[in-house]
Amino acid sequence: MRDIFTVFSFTLRDNVRKKSFIIITTIVLVLILGACALPSLLQGGSESEPGTTPGGQPGSGNVPVEKAYPCYVIDTDNTIPGVINALSAAFPHIEFKEGSSNQVDEYKKIVEESSAIIMEIAKGDILPELKFTVKSIFTSAPTNEIKEVIRQYLVSGAMTKAGVDEDLQKMAMSDIQYSTIPLKMDATGYTAGILITMIMFFAVYFYGYGVAMSVASEKTSRVMETLIVSAKPSRILLGKCIAMGALGLIQLSLFILAGVLGYNLLIPENFTISGMPIEFPSFSVSTALLLLVYFLLGYSLYAMINSVCGATVSRSEDLQTAMMPSVLISLTAFYAAYFATLMPDSGSAKKILTYIPFTSPFIMPSRLLNETVGAVDILISVLLLIAAIVLVSLLSMKFYQASVLHYGQRFKLKDFLKNR
Repeated sequence: MRDIFTVFSFTLRDNVRKKSFIIITTIVLVLILGACALPSLLQGGSESEPGTTPGGQPGSGNVPVEKAYPCYVIDTDNTIPGVINALSAAFPHIEFKEGSSNQVDEYKKIVEESSAIIMEIAKGDILPELKFTVKSIFTSAPTNEIKEVIRQYLVSGAMTKAGVDEDLQKMAMSDIQYSTIPLKMDATGYTAGILITMIMFFAVYFYGYGVAMSVASEKTSRVMETLIVSAKPSRILLGKCIAMGALGLIQLSLFILAGVLGYNLLIPENFTISGMPIEFPSFSVSTALLLLVYFLLGYSLYAMINSVCGATVSRSEDLQTAMMPSVLISLTAFYAAYFATLMPDSGSAKKILTYIPFTSPFIMPSRLLNETVGAVDILISVLLLIAAIVLVSLLSMKFYQASVLHYGQRFKLKDFLKNR
């Protein structure tokens, strides 16, 4: 244990002091806090249109309303009598003016220089047709809302002429309010699942690569020859893998802490994105512990593979080539898990990928946050992952021991079998 702890402490101290670790950690922390502060900045910096309430609804009462911009209404054939009065009542912040078809070019010049809009009314087969002219496609004119007000105005007038009761008119003109409440697969849970899967992949790849780079660097600098004298190769390997795993936990813990603080302190209450609140109903203590377990096991599996890749090369420049098998395995597993999250809950592919040790660390975050995963499936998945780690660790230690002092050409599997 003393040898493992010595290698662990040396590797951890060496990597914590690196500028790359400090710079990356600082940048990511700033980005997380900046992303959490962005909603407050946008909400505080955005101003409601004159004459509207903070929620965007037109003002009411006897308070004078400042007109934001004009809307030139051109109804040459008087297709909709009284439309200007109806629109002015619905949109008090817009100045609706009666326009002339002979002055369209003049109106277009005004539109180019301001936020004004032009609305031309023409006769249609059943209902009138509307044509809006705005400055650009990015103009936020309420054309759809204006269209809806005109439709309701016409339908209400037709019902009144037909003698339809006022209560029936209100019922016919009203929309049925509804809401969809999913027991699982909420929007924030789905987003969080994808995000955690991506973080899991990059963490496993990045820290696993750190193990391989550490082994390759010490082998290149001949430090490994000194370490081999004082400790067994298997203990060196375990010490390095545990150290990089601890480094990953430290860094990820800082990111999670920053995210939690930013979410609680910087994001406004009742903040929504496209009407959806930012909530994490599926995120519980048990889910967090399971995510931690899968991160540690997934990292252990890939770290053992990557450490062997680092021991097979004699130069750091050859490390990328040596790590190609590990990279291909992790990329294939990640994309398989990612596309499986888009499948139905009952999809058999999800269950298969849950049991495969190489894919289970990547698919389980999304499943745990968006589905009800059975305890039996979780237990089988964890046991298979542990069994794979033990098997890969035994093979990796043997391969590591045979290749760690090999110099010259890259150590290959046939060399290992030949030495055995």
